[in-house]
Amino acid sequence: MADDHDLMAKDEHQKLAAQKRFARRKREKARRRGEALEQRLIQAGDLRPGGVARLAAVCFGLAIHALTLLVFAGAMAALLSGIWPLYLLTILGFGVVWVLRPRLEKRPGADWLRREKAPGLFAILDRISGATGAPTPKYVKVDARFNAATARRGVRHEPVLILGAPLWQILDGDERLALLGHELGHQVNGDTTQGVLVATARRSLHEWRVLLYPSGVGWSGPGVAGLAQLLLPVVLVPFYLMVTGFQTFYGWLQVHVSLRAEFLADDIAAQTASTASVIALMRKLDARPSVEAYVTRTKFGRRTARVTPSLEDATHMWIGLQDYITTIPEHEYIRAARLSELRGTQIDASHPANYLRLRLLKGRPTRGAAVKVTEDEWLGVDRELAPYVTEVGRSMLR
Repeated sequence: MADDHDLMAKDEHQKLAAQKRFARRKREKARRRGEALEQRLIQAGDLRPGGVARLAAVCFGLAIHALTLLVFAGAMAALLSGIWPLYLLTILGFGVVWVLRPRLEKRPGADWLRREKAPGLFAILDRISGATGAPTPKYVKVDARFNAATARRGVRHEPVLILGAPLWQILDGDERLALLGHELGHQVNGDTTQGVLVATARRSLHEWRVLLYPSGVGWSGPGVAGLAQLLLPVVLVPFYLMVTGFQTFYGWLQVHVSLRAEFLADDIAAQTASTASVIALMRKLDARPSVEAYVTRTKFGRRTARVTPSLEDATHMWIGLQDYITTIPEHEYIRAARLSELRGTQIDASHPANYLRLRLLKGRPTRGAAVKVTEDEWLGVDRELAPYVTEVGRSMLR
């Protein structure tokens, strides 16, 4: 354990030791599942989630929405019964259905980039789409997260891409290509949990949790929805048991569909930009604490902290970050990688720990880049994104 103390601070060891037995067992179980899946996939010819697991995800989505329809049918039956005391159940039922209704993500607004605003970036995305078979995103947004994401939004279920400026700014060209390949890979990696059916069902399941586990944070406030939320835990105990079962089942889906699809997205990124580029990207992902610390120091180190940050302030911050990232010593990256393995941490329940992703990449055949992007093209993309990256920088300095 001496080596562990060299990696983790004393207070972190005390925090881990103080965790409840259930939390520790849950964390260790997740680690074992992730490691077992990684070992199976090293030898697998196809990383795509199995057909049974994907079918199970579809059944999960249908079951959740059927539950909402059942509540609606019960409310209508109470309304049509003509028995006035049952009208209370009608009000309760309609309130529950309103809260649980399937909801699509809103269509991107004016702050999203379209092809005419960033033709260079979209040209690169077209090439990646051609290599991966994924649809080209219709919209791109730059935000302040150290992350990137892809999704489908609106009634037309259009693909969109979100690029976190802090991450994007520290990547070189090949690493950016790997990041884009990974994100577009999510559109074709067989992850049915991200489809409209299961995604809306997952949001409905979350609302069930809010209704059955009321809190000040989740309370819908006064009105029909608020009344339904307050009365539901008392009236619908069977639903509590049912939702608990659905939550357990969705955890199984995340292991057998989402985690496997995440590994496949890494493999697609390796086919797009090369295995070496994806490994380099993973290395930069471990720099997140250092990047966040740099931004915090810059924010509170401004002499004119009370003045709204200018475009020049944001530009200086990004230039300084790019210089700073080159000064991080190699041993710090090694330490971060060892910490990832020691903690067995995940970004969330659908993302395997970075050390497992690296193991799988290194354990499978080495890939070369299917897409090439010149330095001049990346400079053109930087010019296109500069106004948006700068504005994000200003928001981070406020």
